[in-house]
Amino acid sequence: MKPDLKRGDKGGDVEALQDLMNRLGLLLVCDGDFGPGTERAVMECQALAGLPQSGRCDAALWDWLEAQPEPAPLFSTAGVTFVCREEVGGRGTYDRHAATPHWPGGESGVTIGMGYDLRFQSEDQFTADWGDSLDPDALADLKPWLGQQGSAEAAAGLQHIRIPITEAWRVFLRRSVPRYWDLTLEAYPEAQDLSPLCRAVLLSLVYNRGNRLGGDDRRKEMQEIRNCLQRGDLAAVAGQLRAMKRHWPGNDGLMGRRDREAELWERGLAGI
Repeated sequence: MKPDLKRGDKGGDVEALQDLMNRLGLLLVCDGDFGPGTERAVMECQALAGLPQSGRCDAALWDWLEAQPEPAPLFSTAGVTFVCREEVGGRGTYDRHAATPHWPGGESGVTIGMGYDLRFQSEDQFTADWGDSLDPDALADLKPWLGQQGSAEAAAGLQHIRIPITEAWRVFLRRSVPRYWDLTLEAYPEAQDLSPLCRAVLLSLVYNRGNRLGGDDRRKEMQEIRNCLQRGDLAAVAGQLRAMKRHWPGNDGLMGRRDREAELWERGLAGI
């Protein structure tokens, strides 16, 4: 029997609860600490399940959560949650920043949901991905930014559009993950034989950098990862991920992402 859990509890049961709730796209860190973020997530799950919103996890909530399917078995809940957190941060960051259209900066376009960059989408693709998640007015307001570089001013003019995390998660799983997994396999066909966490690392890399290999020095490590996979030297991939940090000196976000990808790769190899 699973224990009743409440705010302030810690340990493996809390970590298991957090992982189960991440099946709903709540982007929790599975740290085994039942803090305010986990309490809020419990209440959200209770609302979805039609249960009293007590903020405490009881047998009824355990049963409901365990009946929810793995969102992306090819990568595991932990793996697909990792990619989402790298794209938008945790739940609080999503609500404050990514729930409305925003501009990540640089050459990016206006971005919505789980890192969905309008600059790299056609109108047909965008409509297929979001047509049943956004109302017609929101779709119409976003379409002028398809294929266009974004700006802070552009994002500021779209703040009336708000995308619930459940819808962003649904589009990410249903549309973005399959598309980017196909791109990942084009670059790294050996990925299909890897562990779920290692697959998630390569998905994260391609989601962030695309799947082009070679051509210039900035793609050197991308090519070297393919070479590592082809010769079966899986342990060397983590080093190539860390070596990419040379391309973004001073960019703590991207440098940290490569470190976290390398750490997850090592966990995937170790079966943790």
